[in-house]
Amino acid sequence: MWSNKLQGALVVSRKTKAIDAVLKGCQQIMQQHGSGQTEAFYHRMLEIHLYDHGIPALKEVDCFTMAGAVPVLVGRIDLEIDHSMILELKVGSKIQPKHMLQLRKYVQARQETGMDVRAAAVICFTDHETVEIQQLSITSPYFARR
Repeated sequence: MWSNKLQGALVVSRKTKAIDAVLKGCQQIMQQHGSGQTEAFYHRMLEIHLYDHGIPALKEVDCFTMAGAVPVLVGRIDLEIDHSMILELKVGSKIQPKHMLQLRKYVQARQETGMDVRAAAVICFTDHETVEIQQLSITSPYFARR
């Protein structure tokens, strides 16, 4: 009983730590390097920042869904953090609706394969020397309304 409570507390604190590290990292990267860099550059800088903070992250994770018995490639997730968070990085003037649709597609596919997605966001390093972050509201596929 108490071990379940402890594990739940650890999961929440790890999630909070990861989100905070991502937010702070993006702001620091923009302050140090400004706008005008490539997506690959910001991607690598955020990856290094997370590594320095002891947060496990996988980059460019192939994302599959099933069409019957056949796996179909949905796309490539920019960063999968701690097996519970999906980040899609962009460079541009602002986050577009198509970016959120892409993220939603990744979340749905990962949930279908059993990943417990707790957070997902699109991060846009803008040409206005700012970072725009839009989180996706996550609903569990296990408790969906019918």
